Amino acid sequence: MHPSLFICYSRALLTGLSLPMEMISSARSIAQIKQGHRVKWDCLVVSSSLQGNKAIQLANGIKILPDFNLKTAPKAHTIFVPPIWGKPGVVIAKNPQLIDWLIEQHQIGSQIVATGTGVCLLAHAGLLDNKIATTHWYYFDEFEKRYPEVNLQRQHFITQDGSITCTGSINALVDLTLYFIENQFGKEVSQIIEQHYSHEINRTYDKPWFAKGASRHPDEGIVEVQQWMQLHYSQSFDLKSLSEMANMSTRNFSRRFKSAVGKSPLAYGVDLKIKTAQDLLKETNLNHQDIADHLGYKDNAFFARQFKQKTKLTPGEYREMVRGKLFDIS
Repeated sequence: MHPSLFICYSRALLTGLSLPMEMISSARSIAQIKQGHRVKWDCLVVSSSLQGNKAIQLANGIKILPDFNLKTAPKAHTIFVPPIWGKPGVVIAKNPQLIDWLIEQHQIGSQIVATGTGVCLLAHAGLLDNKIATTHWYYFDEFEKRYPEVNLQRQHFITQDGSITCTGSINALVDLTLYFIENQFGKEVSQIIEQHYSHEINRTYDKPWFAKGASRHPDEGIVEVQQWMQLHYSQSFDLKSLSEMANMSTRNFSRRFKSAVGKSPLAYGVDLKIKTAQDLLKETNLNHQDIADHLGYKDNAFFARQFKQKTKLTPGEYREMVRGKLFDIS
C-alpha cells in the first residue's frame, strides 16, 4: 500500500495532520496485536515547497519538520490537505507550487482529502469545478462567491466526488478516518479506535459521506429510499412500505439495499434513530421519554435497550459522558 501524505504549510491547523496520523498509527498497532500481522500504512509529512525540508511553523506556533518536499515525496495512496487558520487566500498566494503539485497528483490517480478551508486549495486548482464539495460552515458564503463553479453542499459535512473527498471540520475528518481504518483493518479495530479517541464520534453510515453519481453508490433506487429515510427518521420503518416506495419486491429490495449500503433497511433505520438520539442527548435537555417520542419509539424502555445495544451505554450514561467532555474546562 502506498503511504498517506500529509501536506504541511504555514497556517495549517495541527489537528488536521496529527489526529488522523495518530488514529492510523494506533490502528496499525491494534491490528498487529489482534490479527497477528503487520499492515504497512505509512503516514508521511510533506512540505508545501519544492526544495529543502525546513521546519514549518503551523497556526498554533508549533514547528514541524517534514519528511519530504513536493519534489521528493513518494507516490501517495491518499493525500491529506489540512484546514487553514485565517484567510485561505494568503496560503494560496504563497503556495503556487502546491497547487500545481495537487493537480499532478490528481491526474495520476491519488486520492485527495481536504478539510475545512483547505478545500479552497483544491477549488483554486480547478479540481472541484462542476463537482460537489463542502468546507467549514463559517466560510460557506465566501466560498460560493469565490468558486461559483463548485457545487457546494452546505448540508453535508463530508462529500465525495471521484477521487476527491472534502470534510467540513476536524470531527468530519475523524469520521472519515474511521471509515478508512475499517476498510483497511476491519470493524473490530475501527471500533476500538472510535472508543479510544472519542466515544461520541459514532458513525451512522457505513459510507459516511454524500457522494455524487455512481462513484460510491450505484443503485439510484436505493439512494432515493435512503434520502427519504434520513428526512423521516422519526417514523416507524417497515420493509413492505420501503419496498413499495422503491417499486420493488420485498425480497429484491432487501437484497439490493444490503448490497449497496452494507446493512439491512431496518438496521439502517435503527442507526439513523440512534445517531439522532446521540445528537439530542448531547445538544439538548430533552428527557429520555421526549427523545424516544421524537424518534417514533412508543416504548422508552425499548429505545433504551436499542441505544445500549448500539453504543454500549445507556442514554443517561451517554449524556453524562458527552456533557462532561463538553463542559469540563479543567
